[in-house]
Amino acid sequence: MATLWQFAQKINKEQCRLAFDEPMSRHTTFCIGGPADLYIVPLTMEAFAASIGLCNQYGVPWFLLGAGANILVGDRGIRGVVIDTAALADINVNETDPATDTACTDVTARESQVCLRAQTGVRIDTLAEEALIHGLDGLAHFYGMPGSVGGAIFMNARCYEHDIAEHLATAAIIRPDGRIESINSSDYAWSYKRSPFQEGGPLHGCAIASASFLLPRGEQLMIANTMRAKLADRRAKHHFDYPSAGSVFKNNRSFGKPTGRLLDELGLRGRRIGNAAVSPWHANIFVNLGGATARDMRALIESTEELVFRSTGWLLEREVLFLGEF
Repeated sequence: MATLWQFAQKINKEQCRLAFDEPMSRHTTFCIGGPADLYIVPLTMEAFAASIGLCNQYGVPWFLLGAGANILVGDRGIRGVVIDTAALADINVNETDPATDTACTDVTARESQVCLRAQTGVRIDTLAEEALIHGLDGLAHFYGMPGSVGGAIFMNARCYEHDIAEHLATAAIIRPDGRIESINSSDYAWSYKRSPFQEGGPLHGCAIASASFLLPRGEQLMIANTMRAKLADRRAKHHFDYPSAGSVFKNNRSFGKPTGRLLDELGLRGRRIGNAAVSPWHANIFVNLGGATARDMRALIESTEELVFRSTGWLLEREVLFLGEF
């Protein structure tokens, strides 16, 4: 393919929105990032699958964007294609026995469980709210977490000792050639903030199109109270005061304490490089104080890793992914 412009002519313009040199700072929770060469927003699942298939067919590098959390995009942007899943946001509840429904094939479910199905671009807050409306428990702990269904599954997001994979029954995935197929979650290994979609996993290179969650029925008032409590806790930790990507580093049980406490004990709260700073309220959350560059944020993250290693011998593991050119 001679140019990316020529490649763009292969994309179905009736089922996708396209833009060249789209600033990624508009689409990440850090509010940081240079331009994506070609930005595609599929409006249908068919167009989503076709876009991935075409990228792989023509050897065009691509990155799948959910809600823009857990990523730091370089100041020079992303070469190739960014596919934004925001428009793929259908969600519904199957009130029948999930074990007999095609969205939950081969899943054994108790009568008290209901299948909540969501496309990849559904926001986690929306997913939790829909579960509440139908009196379904299991997702309340994730309320207030930035991210999409696809991104949460890719990261196997964890909040308050609960993994998103706990209630994941099946997923529709897109193979590199653009084929859509269904998988059972139980056929794959899931662990702390690790999924089979990450590098080295059996589904690496595949995209998450939609997911079905088996959720137990619960008392709506209790579910709502849990959601309020988790949101209040996040607000008390000032998660929403400045643009951030949530926790920068994973917790490691070997440390004997949460990573945030480890960083706090080293006096790192408030540390800054340019307008990139360690939150003064939670040391495992790094924030954009306004106009922070990706270069400064990356330097803050990497220098924190070095400081912790020199001080304690511990190697921190990042949750935040570095993307593009810095």
